[in-house]
Amino acid sequence: MIHLSSLDPESEVSKSRITQIRSSLISFLDRQEEELIRRQKEIATSRQVIFQLLAEYAETDTGDRHPRTRRLEGREAIQSLIRTMADTCTSEVAVFATGGGQPAESLEAAKPLDSAVLERGVRVRYVYLDSVRNDGATTAYAQWLTRRGGQVRTVPHLPTRLLIYDRALAIAPVNPQVADAAAIALEDLGVVSALQALFERTWEQASPLGEDRTRDAQGLTAQERAVLELLARGFTDEMIARKLAVSVRTVRRMTASLMTRLNASSRFQAGALAVARNWLRG
Repeated sequence: MIHLSSLDPESEVSKSRITQIRSSLISFLDRQEEELIRRQKEIATSRQVIFQLLAEYAETDTGDRHPRTRRLEGREAIQSLIRTMADTCTSEVAVFATGGGQPAESLEAAKPLDSAVLERGVRVRYVYLDSVRNDGATTAYAQWLTRRGGQVRTVPHLPTRLLIYDRALAIAPVNPQVADAAAIALEDLGVVSALQALFERTWEQASPLGEDRTRDAQGLTAQERAVLELLARGFTDEMIARKLAVSVRTVRRMTASLMTRLNASSRFQAGALAVARNWLRG
């Protein structure tokens, strides 16, 4: 007969089982981390290739060199094509909305277009910057969009403003710093597919707007990690602020907090310590 006293939770069998579970969990986390690093490298590579392609296309003033490309000069020409695509698209609209909080007049102008698209059953996905979480007008618009079936997520920074319709036509600014001055409309299948792939990978890593921003194993939010990455690359506070669409004061506050947590005496040391402690990957 087996006595209850013999079922010792600290027995060798129990310890062995705990060790196996721990080993399995560590192995699982290692695989997840490797997959995340692989995806981040893919995004960086895709981003570089796409920027090179966009730079080449942006040099074209006519359709002679790239017959599947149109150059749009001025805000009205750009908005005219956007209105046309909103009226005719049938399956999906994918958007990178750079610049942080959006002007109230731009949001109001977008409402009837997005509303008409959603009413036709077209899938609408927006990726904003994390900084819009502090902007009342943009947050309200995102909530309005979500209630009507749209989807909204945020990331720390985006490569460029971008609209993709039905995975067949993409609109991107010639100069991201002056998005309304000129844009290129691309219908080349290879280029549009590459832009769609960049959107999908960014979407996978983005956080739904209605959820709290999660922290990773080092206790960093995605925005804090982005600040560290840019610090390690030598960006100034002003450059980081423009990249993340936040105030310089916010960047300085986040930088000071990160330096304190890393026990760093300088910005450069903070970046180096972050890499040394595996807070950043290289």
